[in-house]
Amino acid sequence: MVDLEETFGTDGDAAWIAVAVVLFACLGGAVVLAEWPLFGVPPDTSGEPQLVEPSDGGTGLWPYTSRTRSYEGRTLGINMVFYDSPEEVRTTLTERSARGWTDDPTDGGEADAETVSAERVEIDPEAEAIDEVIRWDEAKGATRYTYFETDDGGVWVDESYQLHAGTYLGKRSHIRAYDEPAGEWTAVQIHEEHWDWFRLRHTVTGISEPQGELEREFMDDGAEQRVVRMPFGNGTADGDGWASGIYLTGAVVPILLFGLVGPTRTLSRGISGFLDRRRRELALGAGLFGLYTAVRWLGIGGEALLSVPPKVVAGPLYVALVVGIPAVAYRFGRASDRTWAFALAVLGLGTAIVVDFAAMGVAVLPLRIVLHRGTVLLAAGLIAVGGSIRADRPDHPVPLVFGLAGWVFVIAASLFGYV
Repeated sequence: MVDLEETFGTDGDAAWIAVAVVLFACLGGAVVLAEWPLFGVPPDTSGEPQLVEPSDGGTGLWPYTSRTRSYEGRTLGINMVFYDSPEEVRTTLTERSARGWTDDPTDGGEADAETVSAERVEIDPEAEAIDEVIRWDEAKGATRYTYFETDDGGVWVDESYQLHAGTYLGKRSHIRAYDEPAGEWTAVQIHEEHWDWFRLRHTVTGISEPQGELEREFMDDGAEQRVVRMPFGNGTADGDGWASGIYLTGAVVPILLFGLVGPTRTLSRGISGFLDRRRRELALGAGLFGLYTAVRWLGIGGEALLSVPPKVVAGPLYVALVVGIPAVAYRFGRASDRTWAFALAVLGLGTAIVVDFAAMGVAVLPLRIVLHRGTVLLAAGLIAVGGSIRADRPDHPVPLVFGLAGWVFVIAASLFGYV
């Protein structure tokens, strides 16, 4: 019978010290690559930032949002402009039926040079049709500013309103709208984000996909309106620097069974023996997977069912996460094989993180987030190893010390915005 463990034996603390070194190296990389909390993205060029004019001869717009009333706090690029009165734009987004639109096809006139065609927007002909408009609700989020320049001078303004589609503690598309001072158009920054339980804030995953979805919604609508693309040159995140201008008017792989009866029976006995010997380590992995997954979905459920602010729901769940993960790793790591404890802790928690990102629709991650999550896995694995060693001797094992220290630094770095 094949021994599934024969290649995994290791003794001494040297290997775990090496893992600890990797842990802190990953954490250091994540912090170095982070957008630090007191600063934004520095401007690419010196001097006065370039303004754009969404309408000829009209108000100038700095095509970004900012954490502060300054260019140095720059965050994401403005990627949509709606042309109509502020009231009409807001009504269009939140109460589409109030406009009395019909399903009649639009008049087949000639498009100007910037009118968006299906090819330019890169619509997937095999994608599902958008049968329903996106439902936008009032939203809360951090204040972001942008800058307008009129004949009377420049002014920094915060968002006129915020909207979202999705859940606060899950994933959502998020809009910040800025009404132009003269009331002729509204600048919009739309992005996709998900709630990050380690950072206790939202992490932006992209701006191009939600922009394209909202753009296609207006292209597919029956109302007479025009959709254009404008070169703002403000590419941020995955954006290409082109803003959308909206002019309003009213199988499972089969398993081969033949020829495998004998080897399958042998493999089955090997797996059965492994499961029997490694019950505790498997419980460790399952416990970490279940805890991480439960926090996400309890948060989404609590947000939907309880009439309290989302952060009130998030508070106790965050405590459960940051205390529960090391507690589960240490408790189930005791009396376990140290190598298998490390492997199953990393596997269980790592699988939960990957599944969570998939459920939130995250396809691309910044390198700093990848390094941070890798550090989380190494810290949990070292704590599990420390629990295993502690069961045999009363002192403080090196893996446990490094694991707990790493966990504290991981949580602190993410909580205070250094990741």
